[in-house]
Amino acid sequence: ETSTTNLSLNYTSSAYVNSWEDHEYNCFGIPVESIIYSGFCMGICVCGLVGNGTVMWFLIFHMKQNPFTVYVLNLAIADFSLLLNLLVYLTVYMIIRGYCFMPYGTDFFIYYILLVPFLCCYYSSMYLLTAMSVERCLAVL
Repeated sequence: ETSTTNLSLNYTSSAYVNSWEDHEYNCFGIPVESIIYSGFCMGICVCGLVGNGTVMWFLIFHMKQNPFTVYVLNLAIADFSLLLNLLVYLTVYMIIRGYCFMPYGTDFFIYYILLVPFLCCYYSSMYLLTAMSVERCLAVL
């Protein structure tokens, strides 16, 4: 019997090794459900911005000012800023997560820095609704 073993050293490679060839790029991205949900919320925000902008334009330029219209105008401004903050938050979130760009400290920026104006607008609109309700109840009483 003859042996057919190849003893040459042709299987060696050079000293340079491309690390991206051996490792798969580990980018989790955004799940499809999250993209659909965020897109739906962005559409609602745009519709709300148009509606609140129309209300503000109508109350500022076409109606006589009285205490109730001032409350409604302030509420429209608070809701407009709330929707604008939510739209900015969702846009920044989609851009950062979509391009897999998450440097150190980005989570803090997304979750806390953008959340503070959102909560301020949210609570101001809730307080304005409470003030309007209390005023109307006192007027009826």
